[in-house]
Amino acid sequence: MTTARQIKTIFRPLADRNADFAYPGKRDLWLTPIRHLAFRVFACQTLEPDAFRLGWAILPTFIALPDFSGIIGHCAGYINPPPRIGSVYWHWSAPSTVEAAISVIETEALPHLRSFESLEHWAAYYRETFPIALTGFPHERLILDIALGNLPAARAQLAELLPHFRENKSPDQPIYQYMRSLILPVAEPLLADDRPALAAILHGWESENIRGAKLERYWEPTPFPLERAPV
Repeated sequence: MTTARQIKTIFRPLADRNADFAYPGKRDLWLTPIRHLAFRVFACQTLEPDAFRLGWAILPTFIALPDFSGIIGHCAGYINPPPRIGSVYWHWSAPSTVEAAISVIETEALPHLRSFESLEHWAAYYRETFPIALTGFPHERLILDIALGNLPAARAQLAELLPHFRENKSPDQPIYQYMRSLILPVAEPLLADDRPALAAILHGWESENIRGAKLERYWEPTPFPLERAPV
């Protein structure tokens, strides 16, 4: 079983060598500062005790989540060993694992995560690269459009969702209750075009996520595109 101590042999040198990588411990590295997106490199164990996987994820900080730090994210990918190794798994028994993992994260994953200049930039990438961004998770699409200030699209999404969630039709289904907890708070201010109220809701969710994940020292609160003057 891969341990936090083993992961530290990879993640600690990366944090020491890259000032914008924060390593709070355990199995996660975070690109800092964290604003409306959290860029994460993570390690996860496999059924084989000697094997583990590395991956990256980009998480919107402003969508309320039950466990922000534990979510891999829909916008995510794996960081695989060099092709010459011929496997998608990293192995602790291989003598070059630590050095190779550090090199691949620094040369492939880190530049990719650093490349996103804004929430708008990431949203375009997410929607172009991950089909699920356009076809799944309608509650998340709704919140993202609100954050981007694309309120007409958000209202169109709300018109489809609200009839299913206005009344509590599935009180015993956790996923239904979770979606309802995101949709109902924004419904009234969205229909009223109340941007300050919407921004306050998103800032509140973002703060809860950051504090719940104990990432406050890396967080830099900033306005949403929503808070700019509408075009």
